[in-house]
Amino acid sequence: MAAAGGSVWARRFIGAALIQGAIMFVLTELLLYADFPFSGFVSPENIVAQGSAGTWFTVGFLGYLIVPVAGSGLSALFYHYLETVMNRPYEDGMRYLAWGHLLLGNIVLGAALGLLMYGGYVGGAQLFAPTLNCPGPLTVSQCVHDQILGPLVPVISTLFIVGSIGPLLGGIGYAVQFRKGA
Repeated sequence: MAAAGGSVWARRFIGAALIQGAIMFVLTELLLYADFPFSGFVSPENIVAQGSAGTWFTVGFLGYLIVPVAGSGLSALFYHYLETVMNRPYEDGMRYLAWGHLLLGNIVLGAALGLLMYGGYVGGAQLFAPTLNCPGPLTVSQCVHDQILGPLVPVISTLFIVGSIGPLLGGIGYAVQFRKGA
């Protein structure tokens, strides 16, 4: 029974939060390295400070900390409450809702936020050391948006739409489990 062994889903979501946190730790360490003048990279703080594409980077970085890292940890609390405190383990078809929440909310939303960071960093770096072939009267900023950020928009949008189904499934599963036996 779930009460004796704890919450299976809380353990899975805590595991996901730890993995996502480790990913962000490694990324942050790489960004700190990029901040050194001898690294050969454009400083992330300069990219953030200049705005424009740097805003994409900032939103992606903070969003990744909030959704896959903190969101998975918070979800673990909800699953623990249902499965252990209320003694309503996820069984049969309800497991599919929890799996959808875990996978879509972590992998797909994480990929969308990762692409935001990538596009923001690469685009922001171009604003400091342009290597793009900008046709005609386009400014470097317009080129960055056309050639780097623009192609990412449909991919990121699709990932956000698909990924947002995960927390929706989790919420539906939570509501059904919460009402069981009420």
